[in-house]
Formats: sequence, C-alpha cells, structure tokens
Amino acid sequence: MEKINWDLFAGDEAAQQYLKSLPRYQNTALKSAFCRGKFFLKLLGCRLSKIDKPLFVALITNSRCNMKCTYCYGEYGNPQDGPEFSTIELLKLIDGLKELGTCLLTMHGGESLLRKDIGQLLNYIKLQGFYISLNTNGYRVRQRIEEIKCIDTAVVSLDGSEAVHDKNRGKGGYKMAMDAIDCFVENHVPCVISATLTRDSMGDIEYLAKLGQEKGFRVQYCMLYNYPELKKRNPELVMSDQEIRDAARLILQLKRDGYPLYFSDEVLMGVINWPCSLEEKRFLTRAEKNLANGLHLIPCYHGKLKYIIDADGRVIPCFAHNDPEAPNVKTLSVAEALRMCHDAQQCEHCVFMAYNEHNAVMHLSWSNILNIIKIHNADSLKIRLRG
Repeated sequence: MEKINWDLFAGDEAAQQYLKSLPRYQNTALKSAFCRGKFFLKLLGCRLSKIDKPLFVALITNSRCNMKCTYCYGEYGNPQDGPEFSTIELLKLIDGLKELGTCLLTMHGGESLLRKDIGQLLNYIKLQGFYISLNTNGYRVRQRIEEIKCIDTAVVSLDGSEAVHDKNRGKGGYKMAMDAIDCFVENHVPCVISATLTRDSMGDIEYLAKLGQEKGFRVQYCMLYNYPELKKRNPELVMSDQEIRDAARLILQLKRDGYPLYFSDEVLMGVINWPCSLEEKRFLTRAEKNLANGLHLIPCYHGKLKYIIDADGRVIPCFAHNDPEAPNVKTLSVAEALRMCHDAQQCEHCVFMAYNEHNAVMHLSWSNILNIIKIHNADSLKIRLRG
C-alpha cells in the first residue's frame, strides 16, 4: 500500500471510514507462513550484521479492560478510563514502525476488543504485510470473529480451572475465555493460552496442558512481572523460589511427555538453574552478568530487537522494567523514543519464560529455532482460506 498522510483526515471517524473501505485481508496458510518466515530472515540479517532494529513490537492499544486481575502489572481494569491511542495515532505509529523495519506486532491491552476500531486496525496491519498476534481475555470474540480472524495467532488469557481463573481475573472470565478459544479453533485461527503463575494457579499447570491437548491449543506459562510490589500488596499470590523452580520442572516434564507447551528446554532450564533467589532477583544487568558464569543463560534482546509501547505512549524493553519516565512516542518521534530505550537498556539476562522464548530465537539458539519452526509450521497449517 502507498503511504497515507493521516493528517489529512478530519479525525478518527474519517480515518475509520477509510479503513472500512479497504479490502478485507484473507489469510491463508501460505500467507501466514510467509510472514513468519520474513520475520526470521530479517532477524537473521540483523544478527549477522550486528544491527539492532525493532523487529518485534508489543503494542498496547488501550489501558481499558473489562476484567480486574488481582496481579495486573499495568494501570488497567477500568472499562471507561485510562490512556488510549486514538485511531490516527495508532495508524501513524504502525506506519512508523513499518518504516523502521518492524515485521511482527502483538496487539493487546488492557483489552483490545473494547476498541470499536480494532477489526479495522488488524485488517490494515495485515494489508501492510505484518505478522500479527492478538492478546485477549476473550471479550466478545465470538461476536467480532469476522472482524478479527485475519490475524496469524490469537493469545487467550486462561489461568486454570474455572474456580482458579475466576478468582484471579473475575467472575465469568473462564466461560468467556473458553468460548473464545472454541471460536478461534472453529475458525482455524491458531490459538495459544497464556497462563499467569500464582499460588492460586500453580496447581493447574497439568490441567491446562491436558486441556490444550484435548482442544488443540498451545500453552505458555508466565511469571509475575511486578513481583516486588505484589509481594507487599498481595503476598498470598506470590510463589516462593522453590515453588517456581518446581513449576518449571513440571512444565519441562509435561513438555517431554508430549503436551503442547510453548517453551524450549533451554528456557525452562534457565529458570531451574537461575543463580539467585527468585524471590530477590529476577533479572541481571550487565554489571551483574558474572553471576551467570558457566550457566549458559539466554542473553536479553529486549530494547534491541523487541520493544513494548504502552497505551500511554511509553517505550519500555519489557514489563520487568516498567519505567514511568520512559521515552514516549506521544512527545517524541517513534524512532527517537525507540533509540532512547535502546541506549538505556542494561539488562543482560532474566528468568521470565515468555520473554526468554523470544530471546532464545533472537539469539539464534538452534534448538529453540527448531522448536519455534515446528510450532509455527503447525500453526500456519491450521489457517485455511477465510472468505
């Protein structure tokens, strides 16, 4: 598509009318596989030439959310208020990221499906040639599936059984998430479950693995990013060092038993062998990297090849470094904000499994690359022509 001057539009409503006039992107297994392969080739080029680019960006479209998760790491949980990009701001940002070399976008909130324009935005992103995943708690997925099924992957938040999930996220959340999963599977949208590990949910690790095998989705387990503040605010949620390591051992065993789990052995062993107490330190800066000597921990590429842009415009490397004074795309150009985030990044290693799965790929760890290729080939084949 030709570059569009969004400043010529009278406002968001005019931009949305234009987006509605665009052809609907029809995803296929071949198209999705091409987008996935394009990301890997660009990654390979960056790593071989030792050039850092924002190849992978997680874009928080809005902070509004219909759920009130007990462990939320952002200022989310209000369906009405909070920072939010306008349609035109997002379109400018998407175009700017494309110019900078981004080819993989993850869209989430808050809850992105609270935005009335999300389907139009996803369609525009696919027409621009991005690989796109959408994170959701399941809100109104079935009602809006025709708008959103152009995506390459859906990531649905599901922490465990109904009692556990609803205790963590809110009453009715489990049924909503399960209906969304069924809807994505019915519409041949590859689906991943993101489960947050807490003292409440750690007993449901195997439950989710078996559910994934039954229903045909993959499972990733996420550690708490805002551990220090939760330890003070909700200490009953926080797992101990031993509980976290035992959880990683169980996930590793379930993966080796053939369950559809997302993480490579390398990522899980990084948790099991972490050199510090997981109750005290979950990442190591460059000044502390000697603590990792001999452990072969995965290097961090957040703030180099991957970034997060929050709904308030802040650019951060990850939610473990959620700096309130981070450079902001609403006051700086996207290129300048990304550069400042890049230059300030000091993290060398971390223990967060979801982040390290990406770090291992960006490090060109061959065992992890083979694992990801296997996953992405299987997922892209789930996509059939969508009319």
